[in-house]
Amino acid sequence: MFDYFYNLLHYWATHLNLNKYEHMVLLELLKKGHEEPDKKIGKGIKGFQVRIHPVWKSKCFFVIKDDDTLDDFSFRKCVDHMLPLPDEMKQPDTNKASNGCRGGKGSGRGRGKRR
Repeated sequence: MFDYFYNLLHYWATHLNLNKYEHMVLLELLKKGHEEPDKKIGKGIKGFQVRIHPVWKSKCFFVIKDDDTLDDFSFRKCVDHMLPLPDEMKQPDTNKASNGCRGGKGSGRGRGKRR
């Protein structure tokens, strides 16, 4: 399950609504895996998109609600709630405001400090 959502997040184009099937799958993920699904879903969902998180500068799933507001969510936390992930696959919970989206510090390619 983790691999499915990971690949969807990283291979779907940004700012493009997901298709009907992916919409259904992500809606079920929210309903069954999110700690507060009613709050996240609100009065209804118009669509789902992959976008770059404005704070953390990484790809995240976003809900587009019927009132055109956006809200991000962590697929990792949803999956972990349904099927607990091994510790090494969990996001560090040091900053709850991140909603599980990855931080944007560094390139992640092991280059170290530039001099």
